[in-house]
Amino acid sequence: MDPGWFFLFLFLIVEILLVILLCLPMPSNDIRGMITTWVASLWDAKPVQYTVYVLLAIDAFYFYFVMHALWNPLHDFGFWTPIEMGISCEQKQDLYVNERNAYITGGSILLFFILNRLVDIQDKLHKSRHQVKSMSTTSSTQGGGGGEVNTGAVPIPTAPYENEKDIPIATEVKKVQ
Repeated sequence: MDPGWFFLFLFLIVEILLVILLCLPMPSNDIRGMITTWVASLWDAKPVQYTVYVLLAIDAFYFYFVMHALWNPLHDFGFWTPIEMGISCEQKQDLYVNERNAYITGGSILLFFILNRLVDIQDKLHKSRHQVKSMSTTSSTQGGGGGEVNTGAVPIPTAPYENEKDIPIATEVKKVQ
């Protein structure tokens, strides 16, 4: 086995594990924050960034040559023009190996972008839940009503508005007292 494919396969497995970890339901927002902070701090380490960029470049390089081999299979077999002949089992096996390698490299490149977006989404979700929790604890300590929240929005009448700028939008969350 080529060492390059081995490292790309390990890189793909690490990406898969991180994406699964970020997609799992979290029992609390604190755990979500801890995991998101850990993945983000892992990414902030310069050696990790350099390693990921090198492996991503190798992925792109391998992906190009594997796709070239799949687009031009007769060229790799030594034929320049498509000739009516049967393809041997070994040649079919090489095509399947190239197809498998295309899945590995393409999936790894795709998971890199998905992982970056997931870290961003999870971080925003953690911050917004923390913000909502802090707002609800401050409003309950101020006393007052039964803790109902009024969005402060004007009820929308049944008649349609003539233009979109006239539609009222809730901008603040206020406690009903």
